[in-house]
Amino acid sequence: MQLLVKENTIRTPKGPSVSEALVWATALLRSARVDTPRLDAECLLASLLCCDRLQLYAALEKPLPSSVLEGYRALVARRQAREPLAYLTGTKEFWSLSFKVTPAVLIPRPETEILVETALRRLRGLQEPMIVDIGVGSGAIGVAIAKALPRARVHATEISGRALEVARENAGVHEVLGQISFLQGDLLDPLSARGLAGQCDLIVSNPPYVAASDLAALPPEVHYEPVEALNGGADGLRFHRRIIARAGALLRPGGWLALEMGPGQGRSLIKLFRDQGTFTDVEVARDLGGRQRVIIARHAVPGFTGHR
Repeated sequence: MQLLVKENTIRTPKGPSVSEALVWATALLRSARVDTPRLDAECLLASLLCCDRLQLYAALEKPLPSSVLEGYRALVARRQAREPLAYLTGTKEFWSLSFKVTPAVLIPRPETEILVETALRRLRGLQEPMIVDIGVGSGAIGVAIAKALPRARVHATEISGRALEVARENAGVHEVLGQISFLQGDLLDPLSARGLAGQCDLIVSNPPYVAASDLAALPPEVHYEPVEALNGGADGLRFHRRIIARAGALLRPGGWLALEMGPGQGRSLIKLFRDQGTFTDVEVARDLGGRQRVIIARHAVPGFTGHR
């Protein structure tokens, strides 16, 4: 991919150089308390020039075309207002894959990779696993699992039609569209007519888990994301309860349910699983920061009569 800043694009190099533009943008973003001002400044300019950051550094002294400078100013202003970088560039990396993101979907987080890792460990050894991804969003979780397991079959549900369009596009880009069925509807509802009762090896979901009272205190960037993908009700567990209550009907004996959660929700979720009475081997996985991030439990085999 060629860097688009070429000598013949500007007859008289009166505009700032790439380096000067980056210094200017970095200062503005730092003043807005953006966590990574220089990195964000580079990513925004690289996206406009259709190049990577390494190519950007190879052209630091070249002048910017006026049309690029105008677009860059607009993007920097939006980032200065704390609009998420991923929405401005249109992409976010997850599981070493590049995903398209729009304001219709939650931006994939690095900590959600713990959910994918946890799921893949439980699926190890299965030749053609049947998986359900509830609330697929951008498709990051389902696509990552399908990419890692080429013989897996994924049924992905999502209430938002716009989000489903993004997820389908991402599945197509990563060549797993044939492995994933996309179904529009609320949580497990679209699965009722699919004949999956007792057939699923794993159900995975990153449901909304922010308590309603905590939404206002979230970082400014988060307020650009769809609130329905964040608001987990009074205690953050409204959707976890609904999934736990119904997942057993789809899981085979010994199948797994894996859910992302917020830090500090582990004790309440363990109790929910145990109160349900059909799950065993409940475990909590932590992210790299040591925070509770994923809870996973096994659907009990016939004859199970207690908690483990």
